[in-house]
Amino acid sequence: MNYYSHSKLNENEITEGSKELKAHVNGVKEKALFHFAEGLSLGYTDRELKEILTILVDFHDLGKYTSYFQNYLLKQDPIDFKLKQHARLGGFVAYNHLEKNDEKKALLALYLIFLHHSPLIDILHIPSKLDDDLKRIINKQKEDLIENFPIIEKDLGIERLQDLVYYTEETKLRKGFRYWGKKHAFIQDYFLINYLFSLLIEGDKLDASDTVVYQLKPIKPSSVDDRFGKPDFQQKKLAELGNNELRNYCRAIVISNLEQPNILEHFIFTLTAPTGIGKTMTALDFSLKLKDKIKKYSGVESRIIYALPFINIIEQALSEYGKVLQSQKINILGHYQYADVFGKNDQKENVDGAEQGYDQKLMALDTWQADVVITSFVQFFETLIGNRNKLLKKFNHFANSIIILDEVQTLRLDQMPLLGASLFYLSKYLKSRIILMTATRPKIFELAQEEILTAEGEQVNPKELLTNYEEVFEVFNRTSIHPLLNALKEEKENKTQEFIYSIFADKWNAEKSCLIVCNTVKRSIEVFDTIRIYLEENNLGNPVYYLSTNIIPAHRLERIRNIKEDIQNHKAPILIATQVVEAGVDLDFDLGFRDIGPIDSIIQVAGRINRNNTIKKKHSPLYIIDFDVKATMMVYGRLTYIQAKKSLEQKNCFYEKEYLELITAYFDGISEKSSFADARTFFKSMKTLKYDSGEKRELPVSAFRIIEESDRYVTVFIETDEDASEILEKYLQKIMNEISREEYNKDWKLKFQQHIISVPKYLCEDLETVNEYEENILLVPKKEIGFRYSTETGYNRDLIEQNMAYTF
Repeated sequence: MNYYSHSKLNENEITEGSKELKAHVNGVKEKALFHFAEGLSLGYTDRELKEILTILVDFHDLGKYTSYFQNYLLKQDPIDFKLKQHARLGGFVAYNHLEKNDEKKALLALYLIFLHHSPLIDILHIPSKLDDDLKRIINKQKEDLIENFPIIEKDLGIERLQDLVYYTEETKLRKGFRYWGKKHAFIQDYFLINYLFSLLIEGDKLDASDTVVYQLKPIKPSSVDDRFGKPDFQQKKLAELGNNELRNYCRAIVISNLEQPNILEHFIFTLTAPTGIGKTMTALDFSLKLKDKIKKYSGVESRIIYALPFINIIEQALSEYGKVLQSQKINILGHYQYADVFGKNDQKENVDGAEQGYDQKLMALDTWQADVVITSFVQFFETLIGNRNKLLKKFNHFANSIIILDEVQTLRLDQMPLLGASLFYLSKYLKSRIILMTATRPKIFELAQEEILTAEGEQVNPKELLTNYEEVFEVFNRTSIHPLLNALKEEKENKTQEFIYSIFADKWNAEKSCLIVCNTVKRSIEVFDTIRIYLEENNLGNPVYYLSTNIIPAHRLERIRNIKEDIQNHKAPILIATQVVEAGVDLDFDLGFRDIGPIDSIIQVAGRINRNNTIKKKHSPLYIIDFDVKATMMVYGRLTYIQAKKSLEQKNCFYEKEYLELITAYFDGISEKSSFADARTFFKSMKTLKYDSGEKRELPVSAFRIIEESDRYVTVFIETDEDASEILEKYLQKIMNEISREEYNKDWKLKFQQHIISVPKYLCEDLETVNEYEENILLVPKKEIGFRYSTETGYNRDLIEQNMAYTF
């Protein structure tokens, strides 16, 4: 008799086996061991870890040998939906096989096999799955298997299987898990569990989908040099260097670290440098040369993982990396919300020449089968701190990787101790090398040390790659920050009018391009409308633009291109925006105004002014306005507002060389007063293996999200024109199964997402859904464009007047 792991419909629409079970188990084992990384620090030797992994794979589908599962798989009567369950039988057998020699290994194997089709749960909850009904199921499955033991033993290469197939004594398991979870659970166990679980479930899904595993390739360490020239140290003084010379100099300093004899003993790096200094290429150059050095020293081929916060800069990074690495036969993968599984050229073959279909390409994307992965903070951190099966498939690829985290100042302050500690342990246990890049030096590792690591007896010592970053900051005189916090009078009802006709009119002239950043969409639209009136009244023809997430992404991208073109053509455009411009938007204005906010956000806005370091624009001003205390506190919190105000009130003007001092004072003050209780609780959940809980307020691992979820917003599709109508129709066809998921994802998914925005619920109470089958997406139909949606400022916020503030 043939035993199958998976089935398919044949040309006659009859279900038949598609893969033999023996072949599947061997395929999973081959793939799991292929991705196994040696030399990790997970509490066991490589030999022991491979032994555990082999047992996990051998027994994970043992229950599929039962007639109950085979009948279910092939749709043959009788079908018993309880007895066809397959995971827990293998869990008991793995436990019974390992228990005599090492009970922790046995518990680990049972736990991972039990859950290999599920999210990870609190290990203290495993005993709740043990009951008389499960005992009956296991005993019935054993009876069913008895006559087939010789076949199974031959398939799996296991002797005396009949001695291992039984329902383990519940009392022993309850005591074992309780002892482990309450007295002997360590943070190392979190990484051990996630690593082995990842190898098992990734191997399982890769083999089930017939996805070819990817062999990492060497990448030319001189790739960045080949494009931009080899960096060298300049003989001039830093203050005498031009823009390109300074970028070249900084890259040379960073790369020189690789000459240190103990450089491979360092696993955590920081790269602190001003905006516009070329950190992206500098970090890539360092990573490629470090990758080459690791390969020569240990024989390990490292994967490069580059994580960023926003989609627009992920796509920008993909483009830049592609230009540098395009001539080499390597895989560069973009994995984020709108990632295209097909790639721009929709090639049917990968670089190894193996033909791949849609499902295989999707699985390769989800499991990071690539030399270079460019991804989002959401994908990265919710894989690092998470329990979801879908995300944990790729957890094992953190091992021996070089991980670049860019724009880390965008991470939430309250999460920084947790993220810093998690990165530290990632480097300790999985030998990942971490590079944190920023212009504002947030205290991620300092806070991790103070709030978590000291209590754990650990010490984190990041190595700064730009060793003289203070000197580099001293060189820059591009911008200056001017607090005008008391310029608007509280008794004035219309502060927007006062700002435009008093402050803006005084500081700006028609020959200068200008950026104005507001904390709320409502305020930004008011400023936009008032600016246009002001320009008309004064017969001024400066182009005026608006940018926020109130506008569909398709219009945002086009708008940024138009603004950049106007700046280059000296048309002195004015842009009114929200925080969406703070990172990854390569625009260069002559001056700016910003609503008061976090100091790091203010400095990021300053990075959009005199970005190209034009000497005659030296000390270009960014003016800080306090529009609305209540709105600012609603967006950023009371503590942030108070500490930012306190920091800015120290002086009337801060020159760029003083920004480091300003940001340090701000972070010191806000860190001292902040509560990091949630960060410590999340870490405790990781440490005690509390993956899930019925109470989210207990903050189990499953409750962690890198972006705070809000139920105040709803998703809205904007049907702007005929093209949008066609896009919407294709989405509805996908829902009704009139077109395939493959066709939709290939031709329409990205276009659909480009017409989506998030809108406060109170503005959408009378909107209908896109159709009766899709309750989560509302629709602004084409006939209501102009009334509900403006192509200039986006969704109409004046439909309902409420005293509410919403950001972005």
